Amino acid sequence: MRVRASAKKQSAFFLLFLLFLCSSPTDASLLPAADREGAERFFSVAYDNFLNRAYDPALENLDNALKLNTYFVDYYLMRGLVLHRLGRTDEAVKSIRYYLEVRPRDSAAPRILERYRNEQLFVNEFLTGEPLQSTIISSEKDVKKAFSLGVLQTLGVRGLGKVASYADGVFLADTFGNRVGFRLPGEDLFQFLEIQSPVVALPAGNKSFYVLSETGDVFHLPEGERIPVSLGKLPVEPSDGALITSGLLAVSSAVSRGVFVYSLPELNFAGKIEFPEGERLFEPVALSVYGGWLAVADRSNGKVHIQSIQDRSVRFSLEAEAPRDLAWSSFGDLFILHEPGGVSRARISFTRRTATELENVLSETPQGWSLYPLHDRIYCLDISASRLWEMFPVPHGESFAMLSLFSPAISREQDRESFVLDGTVSGPFRTYMSMNAPVVTSVWNERLLGGNYIPSVAALHGATLYFKPPQPARSRGEGAFSAASGKEVVNALMEAWNARKGDIANIVVAASTPFSFEEILQLAVFCLQNRVRIFVYADGIPSLELLRAAALTCGSETFVPNGTWGPLPPYSSGNIRIVLPADETSSGFPSRSTLSVYLDIGVVPTRDWVPLWPDLL
Repeated sequence: MRVRASAKKQSAFFLLFLLFLCSSPTDASLLPAADREGAERFFSVAYDNFLNRAYDPALENLDNALKLNTYFVDYYLMRGLVLHRLGRTDEAVKSIRYYLEVRPRDSAAPRILERYRNEQLFVNEFLTGEPLQSTIISSEKDVKKAFSLGVLQTLGVRGLGKVASYADGVFLADTFGNRVGFRLPGEDLFQFLEIQSPVVALPAGNKSFYVLSETGDVFHLPEGERIPVSLGKLPVEPSDGALITSGLLAVSSAVSRGVFVYSLPELNFAGKIEFPEGERLFEPVALSVYGGWLAVADRSNGKVHIQSIQDRSVRFSLEAEAPRDLAWSSFGDLFILHEPGGVSRARISFTRRTATELENVLSETPQGWSLYPLHDRIYCLDISASRLWEMFPVPHGESFAMLSLFSPAISREQDRESFVLDGTVSGPFRTYMSMNAPVVTSVWNERLLGGNYIPSVAALHGATLYFKPPQPARSRGEGAFSAASGKEVVNALMEAWNARKGDIANIVVAASTPFSFEEILQLAVFCLQNRVRIFVYADGIPSLELLRAAALTCGSETFVPNGTWGPLPPYSSGNIRIVLPADETSSGFPSRSTLSVYLDIGVVPTRDWVPLWPDLL
């Protein structure tokens, strides 16, 4: 037994000797010496870049810091925060994982990691075509207030046709009154235009619109003009119409029992939406377009058909009692107004190509005649335009909005100090969030602190950038960029963001620009993180993913390359104030000095994390 034990000791000693030879001092001397002071200087500049939303310089300075000190573990946490703001969530998650491998006991990083994963899952599912989990709140509203009418002014509608909207603009056709009433986007004045038997007025995305009449006559009122221009006459009698792209018009005709497509402005016949035997339309009284999807209400057959415009073989139908009108919400829910009264909502799964649920959301709508969307709301107007009902979604289950904090400062007042940060909030459910006061909770130095959120009084204006396919023959104007692909759009946006120091409020992207899903995902998350709205110029049929990215950021589809938009979403930006305890001191980066801010708006939770050193503010 002693011999065996001695042999084991000799073997162990021999292995240790081999390891010593293999790890000689000459190998260690090949590693670069750490320049801690130089690394900290670059890191400090990167930190300042991040706080001021200069993301590309932040990444460059972080990389320089790591080159000077390869043991700079805090690099990975800060890099993850920056990458998330850029919409590069997969890379951000990897970076924070590296950080946690070295600092597994950090208290903030696991929460950051979990939040990023959940955000990405939420955005992924919505972009691919799954419905938002929501319930609908409905109520009757005051018509005068909704249409910005004076005390003595009335709409005086004799017999309503269809109603349409864009931004905060509303356009209604008074078919029996032989006029079109409209409030242009960004304006308060409600105006009237005389046109014989109008069926529908279709806004183009700025302060211009088209009008279809019962006789088939088509008119266009250009922006800034007061007299409509006649474009010609259709060979069918329209019952409804909708713009598919800037150059294509879909028209339903109950008389001709079909849905037809015409070019704009020429009005050349471009095709007919064909339905198979047994599903032929009998009385198509209404239609509504959502990107590449067309919904048609066949009243007498008691059906709503949903048809892919790009692939005519892809369609599905819903049973609906006497559908009178249709409207897509910005999130892809289809609202159906029934002839006997009442409104139902079909929650559509575009990935499974079916309605996952059909529910009644408004029971009493006496003489309800037309539906129209406005931001994330759907309205129902009666035939005389004297009664108005509003419907809007509220979260059901887990939902998300994006909070981004920047430009922190220390406010020193009598007997107290406070953190003061600017913040932006982006995401769906804008109507619901505007009705709820935000509640702020914060954690810093492992202490639970309170906080207040004060919405900005003045709208936070910024530049509007236009990203269009290359057009060599045309000169680009101010804010216009040539982009042949989604990758070029993203790269040009990042360059413009740095050059303009984050002074960007809207971007317009051409529907004809090819995007990969990953590029749309990055664009959507970047815009959500930085409160930039996406608008899709429909020079072609926009992809579902791009259209839904616009909806998430409170943007929309537009049929002109440079549209006009109403006011920015409520609670889109504000100021957060966090009062510090009198005995509080900084503990050093990162774990305890990472400020965690939880801003809950009703049942919508928002989260953000910012490393804070009071001595550097």
